[in-house]
Amino acid sequence: MKPIQKILVSIDSDLVATPIVDLARQVALAFGAQVELIHVFESSGYHGPEVLELADDQDPKLEHWRTARAMMGLLKNLAASGISVRARLILGVVEEEVSRLAREEDFDLIILGSHSRKGLDRFVQSSVAAALIRMASCPVMVLPHMVDVIPD
Repeated sequence: MKPIQKILVSIDSDLVATPIVDLARQVALAFGAQVELIHVFESSGYHGPEVLELADDQDPKLEHWRTARAMMGLLKNLAASGISVRARLILGVVEEEVSRLAREEDFDLIILGSHSRKGLDRFVQSSVAAALIRMASCPVMVLPHMVDVIPD
């Protein structure tokens, strides 16, 4: 296995990004690697129960703006640690876009969080983490969702 020089971090708007970014920071500092953050806005298609909602009053432009603003905060946070970092916001299917980018740009590691879904929820909403582990051209590090790890 080659040394870790490029880390791709998939940021999911449903997860708290701080633990994922902190993990990426630790790995990047340990290996002297650069980090790229990516958020994929899901394109149209089946997304599980959300499809049942008939009225969607959330303005996609507002969601894009909020996500871009949050990503800027994460970029500044990592850059303050002396890490070379950049970010992308793209449209598509998360696992396909992340695995494509990792392959095309020769990333050495993918880091992402997991929702740790169970039962019917897991059946209805497929796991991006599981799909990436199958599809990725490099190792994938999955951080469990903190709500699932830390009891109330």
